[in-house]
Amino acid sequence: MLVARWHLTARFGQKNACVALLRKWEVDVGQRIGWRPGSIRILTGLIGSSDSAIEFEVRCDALTDLEGAWAGMDAVPYHAQYMKELEALIVSGSSHWSVYQALAGAPESL
Repeated sequence: MLVARWHLTARFGQKNACVALLRKWEVDVGQRIGWRPGSIRILTGLIGSSDSAIEFEVRCDALTDLEGAWAGMDAVPYHAQYMKELEALIVSGSSHWSVYQALAGAPESL
């Protein structure tokens, strides 16, 4: 399993608006490209991280699933409009993706 995180930094005072827009994007775009609600979560900075830090996290089975979803975003008519709205809410240049491989926990016999 993979965990992909889209890292964003909200402009001062715009974190709640940014999270609200990401929630709408999740329904209007994310679900249309195959991301189920249970596979997505949004995290915000609290302790040891900037209060403006936002991470949009999605879990998927394989890299090909993630690549297919990314490729499918442009086919969703709402995606471009959401990106224009999001641009006004985040710090320019702060957006990037990180992809992690999730490893199984240690066996109980250890």
